[in-house]
Amino acid sequence: MKNNSQMKTQIQSQSGFTFIEVMIAITIFSVGVLGLMTSTHTVSHGQRNSDFITEATLIASDRMEEIKRRSTNEPSGGTFGFSHFVSDQTGGFMNGWTALNNNERQISENNGDDPTILPGFTRVTTVSVYPASVWGSEDFLVPANIHMVEVVVDVSWTGTTGNSKNIQLNTVLQRRQFIQ
Repeated sequence: MKNNSQMKTQIQSQSGFTFIEVMIAITIFSVGVLGLMTSTHTVSHGQRNSDFITEATLIASDRMEEIKRRSTNEPSGGTFGFSHFVSDQTGGFMNGWTALNNNERQISENNGDDPTILPGFTRVTTVSVYPASVWGSEDFLVPANIHMVEVVVDVSWTGTTGNSKNIQLNTVLQRRQFIQ
């Protein structure tokens, strides 16, 4: 039979983890896992925002390329390259766009107007006589007088955090003059 002093020595010499050591280990492990989850969440948001920016850029560049193509391929065989493009009388490309004034036309579109625009995105295209202050006689009422137009394509959407985001593409197109 063991005496009390032998039992105390045996209990004190047993190895193992105390409750406090286990709790500290669980806390450290939890902080590490929480950090990993936060990093994964941040990367996921970053990738989704990158997807939105890519889609918006494609939507804007599609419109910009369409405008470049339409403005340079004048089907009317006229002397200048903007007559059909801007003319309502000939059913031109900009027929039906909102006239903000005599020098500026605009159209706003979403998925319901154009199926190539993804749901949640809005595209606003503005075509203006460029520069409007220099060419006083140039406006959309007399398309043959227009020398240059500025095209601004703005695509907006709601980001992953609920904030409104947008990208904008701009270009200036000069009229083509056909030599006859």
